[in-house]
Formats: sequence, C-alpha cells, structure tokens
Amino acid sequence: MTKKLADALRRDDAAEAAGMPADDRRTCWTHQTWAEECEERHVPLTAGRALAEALEADRIRDRRTTSD
Repeated sequence: MTKKLADALRRDDAAEAAGMPADDRRTCWTHQTWAEECEERHVPLTAGRALAEALEADRIRDRRTTSD
C-alpha cells in the first residue's frame, strides 16, 4: 500500500465518520484500495442472490449431516 493510498483511506474514513455518504468514498474500505480498482468486486445484493446463497448453505449443511 502506498502512502498516498493510506492517507486517502484515512481521509475517507474520517469524512465518512463525519457524515459523508459511503458512496462518495474515493477508496474502498473493504479491499483497502482505490474505489475504481475494485468496483466490479462489489455485487449488489438482490433477492435472487440472497435466495441462491441460502439454498447453497442449505445444500452444504445437508451434505454435512448425511455424511456424518
């Protein structure tokens, strides 16, 4: 991580704590990088995606209980 990025992360963190909307960040808190470098990694949560993740969790749980 460069000094410039570390400084920008601190500024964004402080601005967000002071009330700036998270969407206005120039950096990504999650990935500790510039926002434009990771925007494709953030997939919006939809009902379909939540259902698919729940079904996958159920499938894994069922597989574990049947193998015991």
